[in-house]
Amino acid sequence: MLRMALDISWRAHMTNNEVYDALPKVTEKIESRRLCFAGHCYRHPELSVSRVILWEPTHGRPKRGRPQKTMVKTLMEDAGVESKEELANCMRNRDVWRIKHGARLRTAPRQLESTE
Repeated sequence: MLRMALDISWRAHMTNNEVYDALPKVTEKIESRRLCFAGHCYRHPELSVSRVILWEPTHGRPKRGRPQKTMVKTLMEDAGVESKEELANCMRNRDVWRIKHGARLRTAPRQLESTE
């Protein structure tokens, strides 16, 4: 499908690596959008989600097995910060948060070279 969208002929003999190299990875795109949405929700004081975005459950006993991965831990891992306070400080400042959540995915994709 991507080859049809990019108008790449089968005669061009392009490998999948050459075709898909210009696109960002899906996981990177998901991380970037998750961080962007979390920052937007955190900075919006009228929404109830702004108070819940950094909430971690502290009641009850943890279940057996591997600990559950919370939204806060996922955001900290995606943003590359060490603490919840550092995450909140980054989310408050929109310019810092844009740098954290990756302007890398907003750059224009490289142009494919046709070998015809």
